[in-house]
Amino acid sequence: MSPFNARRSVYAVFGRRIALGAIALMASGIASSASAQLPRKTATRSELEEAATRLRQSAQGTKDASARAALLKQEQRIRQRLQEGDFQAGHRILLSVYGDSALSDTFTVRADRKLLLPNLPPLSVVGVLDSELEPFLTTQLSKYLKSPTVRAQGLLRVSILGAVGQPGFYSFPMDFALTDVVMEAGGPDAGADMNRAEIRRSGSVAIDKKGMQEAFRLGLTLNDVGVRPGDELVIPGGSNSKWQRVATIAGVVTGLAWTVSALVR
Repeated sequence: MSPFNARRSVYAVFGRRIALGAIALMASGIASSASAQLPRKTATRSELEEAATRLRQSAQGTKDASARAALLKQEQRIRQRLQEGDFQAGHRILLSVYGDSALSDTFTVRADRKLLLPNLPPLSVVGVLDSELEPFLTTQLSKYLKSPTVRAQGLLRVSILGAVGQPGFYSFPMDFALTDVVMEAGGPDAGADMNRAEIRRSGSVAIDKKGMQEAFRLGLTLNDVGVRPGDELVIPGGSNSKWQRVATIAGVVTGLAWTVSALVR
């Protein structure tokens, strides 16, 4: 079994069985959502387009104004993803090209959203979905190599702060479930308040606690909710938790560091 498949197997069997149960119990009291839900990362472009259409139709048939607004927001998110693609500055791509050691490495998407590979012109990844990454790179590399065998996986580096067992920086596949992300960091500790978890970006809240509650409940991935490189997943603890103070300071520092890093690439 290849490293790519082995990694996915471990994530699927170990992470999700434990994480979904543990976090679902802690993030209780979440309101029910509309039946139309965001698709998982692995959806094809046509499936995403179909999902966006269903969301629009559901919104048109919904009388409740808040529910209609939520459905339209989800539709907008999907259509923006279809147009812009999944890869932002700072995303990393684990690439393996059979027989070519120079191209078998981890490469970072630059600030101009281009991928710089050895001895090749820059490749723009604007508009490329994560599910399209491998065939896209195969097509591009076929212009310069004869019948290349390509494996590729998008990676996302985030910091996990607050009331978890092992706070720190982590790199995850873009299709990694948020529940699994928490478990990879040692899981929520005894004082964790999962109902107040949020995603922060450069010192500001990018995804609030209500959005995170829904994401945990639906088993959404990092990509589903629009997490970007350098974001912080913060899980508050009790008022006496030392990690509560660490999260506040580290959130500002890591946000600035990632902003500078993306600009200089």
